[in-house]
Amino acid sequence: MSGLREVDYLVVGAGSAGAIVAARLSADAQATVLLIEAGRRDLNPILHIPAAARWAFNARRYNWNYQSEPEPRLNGRRLSQPRGRVVGGSSSINGLVYLRGHALDYEAWAEAGADGWSYREVLPYFQRLERGAHAQNPYQGADGPVGVSSVRDLNPISRAFMRCCDEAGYDFTEDVNGYRQEGYGLFPMNIAGGLRQSTARAYLRPAGRRSNLSVETRAHADRIVFDGRRAVALDYRHRGRPRRVHVRREIILSAGAFNTPKLLMLSGVGPADSLRRQGITVVHDLPGVGMNLMDHPLSAIQAACKQPVSLYRHLNLPSQGRATLRWLFKRDGLLASNHFECGAFIRSAAGVRFPDIQLYLFPVAVAEGSKDFMRGHGFQVQVSTQRSASRGWVKLGSSDPDTPPRICFHFLDNEADFTELRAGFGLAREILAQPAMRDFHDHEMLPGPKVRTDRDMDAWLRAHVQSSYHPAGTCKMGRDSMSVVDPACRVHGLEGLRIADASIMPVITSCNLNGPVMMIGEKAADLIAERNPLPPSDLPFFTDPHWQTRQRRRPAVAD
Repeated sequence: MSGLREVDYLVVGAGSAGAIVAARLSADAQATVLLIEAGRRDLNPILHIPAAARWAFNARRYNWNYQSEPEPRLNGRRLSQPRGRVVGGSSSINGLVYLRGHALDYEAWAEAGADGWSYREVLPYFQRLERGAHAQNPYQGADGPVGVSSVRDLNPISRAFMRCCDEAGYDFTEDVNGYRQEGYGLFPMNIAGGLRQSTARAYLRPAGRRSNLSVETRAHADRIVFDGRRAVALDYRHRGRPRRVHVRREIILSAGAFNTPKLLMLSGVGPADSLRRQGITVVHDLPGVGMNLMDHPLSAIQAACKQPVSLYRHLNLPSQGRATLRWLFKRDGLLASNHFECGAFIRSAAGVRFPDIQLYLFPVAVAEGSKDFMRGHGFQVQVSTQRSASRGWVKLGSSDPDTPPRICFHFLDNEADFTELRAGFGLAREILAQPAMRDFHDHEMLPGPKVRTDRDMDAWLRAHVQSSYHPAGTCKMGRDSMSVVDPACRVHGLEGLRIADASIMPVITSCNLNGPVMMIGEKAADLIAERNPLPPSDLPFFTDPHWQTRQRRRPAVAD
């Protein structure tokens, strides 16, 4: 075995959290940090163009391209799982929607045993990572590495959607990441200066000149090496050549909700009986590894547009050529946006304390199950549940590190998920039926006018629900028998090994995950370095005082 070396800290995975952990730890000039990434560097210019996100997460070169097992409640369909295989991880290929979640998500973390992760304790870490456009807003960060912005010139369909939300009786929120998540408003983007704000750009590039930080790409982790219960080294392959790195202080796994539990299990940490069946020597029986898999079940209402104002009008070579030139010379225009301009967080029914449905408007229609756009002018409202009651798992495909993990979400396994999704579609249809959309909404293409009864909708959901690409929870934080890490991100029962990525979420956040995962990276870095935590915030947050008796502010306007 070649390339024997020793470092203080080893971080596995240069993604949304791992890049942050490595950059923050390397701020201590006395500590040597090695960051390994299975993918390549983010050198392709297209990765940095916000509007090219659909290309990015379908590019096989930068993607793990995982698939789920046949999903039992989804007619046996396999769901695609594009995960970043590049420096920056999924922050280099995602849709660039920057959301924090609801304050009560983090209260639920604390209640689940994640001491120190309540809303008032995580808010300062969100603020530390952000460089916002509204520095006067006390909820936003002003000087952080990650630039955050909102669209300035809304598509006419987006403006109509926001008016529809008002006519349907929902309140406007000036900042879905601030005092009030509930309601409709603009969705922030991790875009600044017309460029994607991945963790590769925001953290690793500024830290790249530090002599104590090394980043190795095309480095595949195979197995953690233990001395008793202490993690002391990692076996990996760098460009196909076997290597071992010894670690003086700690190994931090930031490989994501699929690859972190996979590496633990390959190393003998996980459900003992399952590991023995794969012929793996058990180092530590930890039954929660790979369990508690969560995501946001997703589908969409698609409608034909009466007016030629959707993004379809730009899906031609002359328009795309002009947009490319504008982006190259000015870093603005069509290519400088992700085009997820606005949306809403709403509650599915009275008695739901905080929003469990996310809607977001996309001013063009995408062919279902495809990366291609539909022909003709159209738009869609994506509907997802935020706190699915169903739970899935991640298991080893084999003891060979090159074998993809087995993944099963068990979407719609709990009847409550059907109830929430049906409600979400009904409420979204009601919003689109408001007077403000009359000049744009021609007819519903999907699910279509024939899908109206609960029975028809349930059958349609089984055939059409997809993943939001927000996997989480497979090495959850807490203190119960199925938890994997403690509130300091240390793996239970082991030494010298921590986890910092979406897998540690005890409960999935009510939003897209990239923002919360970056926050995890920020907070975990302080925990690992044993720095004093940032002072807790005393800023309040909103919940509808009448949540037990009403679903929204007032009834919809009659059309």
